[in-house]
Order: sequence, then C-alpha cells, then structure tokens
Amino acid sequence: MKKYGLYVASSVLLLAAAVWIVSAAADRLVLSRWAAEDSSVVTVEKILGTREDPENSQGGAWESEYVGLAVRHRNGKLAGQRREVEIMRLVDSRLPMTPGKDYLLLADRFDDGTVQYSISDRYRIPDVAGFIIFACGVLIIIAGRSGLNALAGLFLSLLFLLGWFVPRVAAGGRPVPLAILAIGAVSLVTCYFVISKKELRLIPVIGALGGGIGASVTGWVMVSLWHLTGLESDSAALLASISPGLSLKGLLLAAVMVGSIGAVLDVAVSVTSAMGEISSYDPSITAARLWEAGIGVGKDVLGSMINTLILAYLGSSLPFVVLIATEGADFIGLLNDPHIAQEILRSVAGTVGLLLTIPATAAAGVWLISLRKKRG
Repeated sequence: MKKYGLYVASSVLLLAAAVWIVSAAADRLVLSRWAAEDSSVVTVEKILGTREDPENSQGGAWESEYVGLAVRHRNGKLAGQRREVEIMRLVDSRLPMTPGKDYLLLADRFDDGTVQYSISDRYRIPDVAGFIIFACGVLIIIAGRSGLNALAGLFLSLLFLLGWFVPRVAAGGRPVPLAILAIGAVSLVTCYFVISKKELRLIPVIGALGGGIGASVTGWVMVSLWHLTGLESDSAALLASISPGLSLKGLLLAAVMVGSIGAVLDVAVSVTSAMGEISSYDPSITAARLWEAGIGVGKDVLGSMINTLILAYLGSSLPFVVLIATEGADFIGLLNDPHIAQEILRSVAGTVGLLLTIPATAAAGVWLISLRKKRG
C-alpha cells in the first residue's frame, strides 16, 4: 500500500512538472515564431473605460462600442512594452475583457493611415498544450503500458493522416482511394499497439477495410441519388474556389470513411479479441461455431457503437440544428436541407460500415485462425 501511495504521489508531482514545462515551452515557442504583422498577443492589464459608437443607429441589432485598454505586448517589435489602445467590439460581445488574461489583438490599417484595433479571441495555446499533456499523463498513470501503447498508436495515426493523407488530398489526389489507404495504415498502426497476439493483428485490419469500403460505397450511392455536391458548408465552398480541380464529392466520402475509422476499429478489435480468446480456450472449436461467436459479439457491440457514431455527428452539428429549431423550420424542409442531408449521409454510411465490419472481421478471423491451426 505504501509503494502504491508513493507511486501515485511521485506520478502526480512528475505530471504537474511536465504540464508546467510543456505549457511554458509552448508559450515561448509560439511567441518566438509569431509571424502575423497585423496581430499580436497582449496581456490586458486594465480596462480604462467604455464609450458608445457615435455611428450606432437607433434600435439597431448590431450596435458597437469602444473600450479603452491598457495592454502589455508579449511578442513582436513591441514585446514587453505597455501602451493604451482603444478597441471596437459589439455591445453584446460574448468575449469578456478580464485583466491579467492574454488576448489576440488585431490591427486593421486603412488607406488614410488610421488603425482600428479589436480583440479577436483569447490566447489559449499554453493552456491547450498543458491540458493535452495532463490527459496523456493521467492515461499513462492509470492504464500503464496499455495507455502508453494507445497514445503511441494515436500519435502515429495522426502523423500519418496529417502528414501524408491531407497533403496528398490537398495536392489534388483522389480522396476515396487515399482514404482507403489511410484506413489500412491507421488500422495497422492501431492493431500493432493494441492487440498483443501477433497472429491476430491482421484480422481487424481486414475487417476495418471491409467496413470502410462498405461505408464508401453506401455514401457514393446516397450522394448520387440525393444529388449532393459537397458544397454544403462554407469551408467546402471556399475550398472549391481555391482548388477547383479537387473533387468535393470524393472529399465528402473520404470524410465519412475517415470519420468512421474509430468506431469501425472498435468493433473489429472487439470481435477479433473475442474470437482469439475463444479459440485459445477451446482449440477444437469448429469454424462454424467460431463464426457464430464472432457475429454474436459483433451484434452486442454494434448497438453502442452506432450510438457513438451518430451522436458524435449530431454533436458536431448541434449549433446548426439548434439554429434550425429556433427558426421553426418544418420537418419536410428540414429533411430537404443539404446540411441535414449531409449529416444523415455520414450517419447512415457509417452505420452500414459498422454492420459490414462484423461479418468481414468474423470471416477474416475464421480464415486466419483456421489457417494457423492447420499449420500447427
């Protein structure tokens, strides 16, 4: 008991030190490399006062005000200097000015030489970096080596997606074939770190690929029948204007596939682990019985995974759904809305992917486990 208490106490101290070091290092690194000329990081030291914008219209919905601030610059040529600025913001701004906190100060320069200052957001990079280290540390403390393996798999998966998949799509590559390769690579990396038995690692990879391809085919059919263009969001429309040769329909399908990787892999790994344990416990089990066991486990896991997938999509679009509900849109118009149709597409295609993952994983498991038994 004393050893466990010492382990917990030392781990907490090391974690606290790591969080502080990483936060400070991230802050220093970002401030030293801040290249934007029209924005800087400032610390608000004092709020000097507020005055109404003389150009406000009577009863207007978008009234603005001027707020005088005493700030200290943290980066750029003015680093360390304290000065007073007057920012312009909306009267009902949801971004409060709190002395002692860091903000992003924007400077809009006009042709007549005047400069209009505004606060765009809080400066939160050190806090984000520190919290990420805190979460990773807690995972390692509680789960030990399993947690470390999970973090390693996640890091390599993100490195592959952001370092290989995204640049090739941005360069004009075909999103769907690249997404299939991404599913295979992420599955290989994840299974290498998560599944301890080497002979079982290929099974969930095959199952995840089957589910991902099934989600892609389902999505392609729905996009074709529903006449979706992939231009439903502002970011997609902007991307189309910047990269006219990029297939936005393909990008939409790739987004469905990449977004379902986590849920698909959860199902594939659960089915694989169960089939591996059953086979180890009863080496004489028949292929038919092993198939039934894999399908049975998959059915049990499927319900929660479908909830996870659909609720994740709903959560990501919740502000838009609340906006529609506030405006009182009718049910028919809601179904015909392209944004809603796109979210339904993600949910349905992802669900089909999960469904197909179960038989694909079970079939791969029966084949590979039976093949291993024959080889002795």
